[in-house]
Parts: sequence; structure tokens; C-alpha cells
Amino acid sequence: MAGKPCIRLITIPMSHYCEKARWGLERLGIEYHEERHLQVFHYPRTFWFSGGPNVPVLIDGVKVVHDSTAILEYLDSYADADRRLYPLDSGLRQQVSELEDLFDEVLGVESRRWVYYHFRSRPMQALRTAGQGTPLIERLLLPVIYPLFVLLINRLINPSQRAVEEGLDKVRALVKTTDSLLAEGHRYLLGDQFTAADLSLACMLAPLVVPRNYGIRLPEPEQMPVAARPVIDEFRATATGAYVLKLFATEKNTV
Repeated sequence: MAGKPCIRLITIPMSHYCEKARWGLERLGIEYHEERHLQVFHYPRTFWFSGGPNVPVLIDGVKVVHDSTAILEYLDSYADADRRLYPLDSGLRQQVSELEDLFDEVLGVESRRWVYYHFRSRPMQALRTAGQGTPLIERLLLPVIYPLFVLLINRLINPSQRAVEEGLDKVRALVKTTDSLLAEGHRYLLGDQFTAADLSLACMLAPLVVPRNYGIRLPEPEQMPVAARPVIDEFRATATGAYVLKLFATEKNTV
């Protein structure tokens, strides 16, 4: 890949979409520099490089790729056959892509909403977790602008109790589907190959099962807000939750 040592990845380090891109890079053994920013403070960088607000953004020389799925697809085109995240078989490739999109759009959206719901009233704990590796000036300024930050999050994500409860029901329904896939007895979701579907499932469910070996140090379950712990216990007790914890323990950082 052109400019491998010079690849940059602009992230919000706590973001599970950014974790998805990090994992892809690490799985392929590609050197990269992660440029970490707190939420809101990333806007100048992402707008400059990609013309939009979203992370992750990958910069490989003159090539700019944004969106975690697009980044995985870009990286996969350079992968050895035994490391590919997207199967060459067109039918299986379609299944992988459909699951990946479903995980991103349901698990990713709803687990993020759940996190903001529980942490918006705990700014210092949120800052300790989200601020790992970010510029000092951002960590100093966020408490000052925190009321405005909460207003923005409320507008963008709607972390209301009703929305969170409805979102968790969507997650539960999808987890039943993945439980059924895992019950078929394959090593991975769709067979004996680790794919983008497995990677996306692991990353998008991560906020609800708080695995170790994430790209930043997440709180232990007992360090989470008391009201959040029953949900963590619930999803950890599912076949899918156990599978996600296993993937982080056995598949992450393996080259």
C-alpha cells in the first residue's frame, strides 16, 4: 500500500467506529499514526480532510477515505488472501456486507446512544475515558464548554430514556439473530473465516459488554454507572456477548 508508514487515522478514540478502523489496520499489520481528538474538537480536522464531520478518516498520501466500512474495504484490497475481511465469493461477500451494515446501523447507533445517556451526567469519568491520548488543550477546554457539548449531543443523538429503551429492544432483537447464527456451530458468524461482519459485530456491541483489549482502556463493569450495569450483565450473558469478548481476547492484535 502506498505510504504505509505515513498512514494517518483521525479518530475520536472512544468511538467504536474508530475501533473498527484501528482493528482493520492492526489485523493487516499496517503501520499508522492515530490522531486522537475529543468529540467536537475533531471537526476542524475532519472537515479539512474529508469535507464532513464524521470519524474515522484515513489519510494515505493523497488518498482520503472516511467511514469505517469504506476504510475496511480500502484496506482489504491490499490484504493477503488469508487475512481478507471480505470473501471473494460474491454470495458470501453480500452476506458479510449486509450484516456489517446492520451491525453498524443498529448496534452501533443504539450502543452509542446508550453510552451518552449514562455518561452525560458524569463528565469527569467520561473525560477520563474519552480523553486518552487526546491533546491536553482539548481536555482542558471540554469541561468549560461541557453544557454546550451536552446540548449538541442531545440534538445529534437524542439520548433520552425512551429512545434508549427503544434502542435496546432493537439490539436485543438483533442479538437473538446473531445468537442463532452462532448456534450453527461455525467458528465465526458465517463459517470458518473471520470477516468484516465479525469485526463489526465486536466493535459495535463493545460499549454494551465493555471488553478488555479495546483501543483505549474502558472502565471495568463495576466502574460503570450503577444503572448501566444490569444491561452490561444482560448482554455479556448472551452467546453473542460471550463471542464478542472472545473475539477481543483472541482475534484483536493478531497479525
